Amino acid sequence: VVVYLEEPFVIKTGENQYEGFCIDLLNEMTQVLKFNYTIIEVQDGTYGIEDESGRWNGIIGALQRHEADLSLSAVTITYSRAEVVDFTLPFMHLGISILLARTSEETDKGSLWTFLEPLSLTVWISLLISYCIVSYSMHILAKFSPYEWYNLERIDERDFENIKNQKNQFTVLNSFWFTMGSLMQQGSDVIPRAAATRLIAVVWWMFTQIIISSYTAQLAAFLTVERMSTPIESTQDLANQQKIRYGVLKSGSTMDFFRESKIPMYERMWSVMESSSPGVFVNSSREGIARVKSGGYAYMMESSMLEYYLERDCELQSIGGLLDSKGYGIALPKGSPLRDILSRTVLQLQERTILEALKNKWWRDRREGPSCGPPPSEKATNSKPQNIFGIFYVLLTGLIVAFLLACGE
Repeated sequence: VVVYLEEPFVIKTGENQYEGFCIDLLNEMTQVLKFNYTIIEVQDGTYGIEDESGRWNGIIGALQRHEADLSLSAVTITYSRAEVVDFTLPFMHLGISILLARTSEETDKGSLWTFLEPLSLTVWISLLISYCIVSYSMHILAKFSPYEWYNLERIDERDFENIKNQKNQFTVLNSFWFTMGSLMQQGSDVIPRAAATRLIAVVWWMFTQIIISSYTAQLAAFLTVERMSTPIESTQDLANQQKIRYGVLKSGSTMDFFRESKIPMYERMWSVMESSSPGVFVNSSREGIARVKSGGYAYMMESSMLEYYLERDCELQSIGGLLDSKGYGIALPKGSPLRDILSRTVLQLQERTILEALKNKWWRDRREGPSCGPPPSEKATNSKPQNIFGIFYVLLTGLIVAFLLACGE
């Protein structure tokens, strides 16, 4: 029996000692069919792919050359492989899925100044400049307009000749107080009386209405929508971007899938993978997962192995659905008399739910530690306290400054 070492299907534990899902399946079949077996590892460490000359490497090549009687590993049944070797009925169904690193840690960190993020730095600076300009404009126009001068004891009567005895309510401080009260939508006890100052007030009120509405809407989105910041949510997204590179296992069925696909999107993805430098093809799933966790890389692998690693590594996530549908089967040399016998045995073990029990054993029961739950975007979450703590510091700072001013006064 020729095997390819791939956790959890075939794991080497010592000299000529192996364990895993496929080894347990092989032992179950020996109990039914009463045969002995010897395990050998594939020499070139690949599942098998056809080169330009039509020769096969890996497990498929070993079976084609009759170096083994069968292979019980995670060998995917494909049309091109079925042309040169025989397969039993599939003992596991799967598809191609996309593996990415989770980026939720970045979002979880939060910031004390999240309440400032709805508006950009440029907008905040522009808002401060506008506030100062409008306040000074209000002060200057009120100073020039006779309608803003009045006697405090006779407010409703104008005496423009005796201007020295009259007061103007729009001092510099009052002008800043009026514009600030309008900006905070609280109003103030200073009311414009002249047409010019009233016009400025109306325009400023319209401006603040738009700014406050936009800020409130953006802040609500920042505090209530808790999603991961990954920009990739489907295969289409992955194909349409250039920031994240993507690749597959070298000399595997997934590589064959993209190379032989006639779907335009997959053809384009294969062209990108083939021309990428440095290369995006990996020699093992562990190497692919390591590249995913280092960032900037998406690994397309078979869903059965993806489920296994997602159960154990909370830094990983799967995006999109399955790209195709296929199965793992026991591979044998062409014309092998064992094909029908092994197919019937697979059916028998499936009906007795032994296959499902073996999968539960290796995917879940043998897991060390708790299972990784769904990603944060799938859980109901409230806004994190650290996202709005900054405004409490602003309040505390204002109180301290007010007390210091009171002492100075």
